[in-house]
Amino acid sequence: MALEGANPDAWIFYQKRDPQRPMWDSGVRDALHQAAQAEGCDLPGLGPHSFRRANITWRQAVGGSAIEASKITGHSDLEMTSEYTFVAPERQNELTRRIQQRITDAEEERKKDQATTDVAPPPSAAPEVPPSLTELQPATPTIQ
Repeated sequence: MALEGANPDAWIFYQKRDPQRPMWDSGVRDALHQAAQAEGCDLPGLGPHSFRRANITWRQAVGGSAIEASKITGHSDLEMTSEYTFVAPERQNELTRRIQQRITDAEEERKKDQATTDVAPPPSAAPEVPPSLTELQPATPTIQ
């Protein structure tokens, strides 16, 4: 439900002297700090880019790729996206454990496959080997 007289194209942070123009970056940072202080959650480094970094990091943490995060944010290359991405030590440990588990699972699967190929099949299951040409007797006697 739209508010009466609301302008959907209006700036959230606008200049007081000219509401048709956006506030400068420094004014946005100041407004964010004032709001955060009022809520008791102001931190050093809080600003528009901290929200951008959080968004990029969270997208990847929930399974999005760096390529997807890069496209959504408008970065021209993945290197810039990587500058914005924070990988928590817990996440690094989780990924390492997953890799180790895959290696362990693959090794166990290889051992299981090796054990089944090491067991000789029963003689009845072995395919019949055709005789060599030297073992064959001619069907008709040779005339000399």
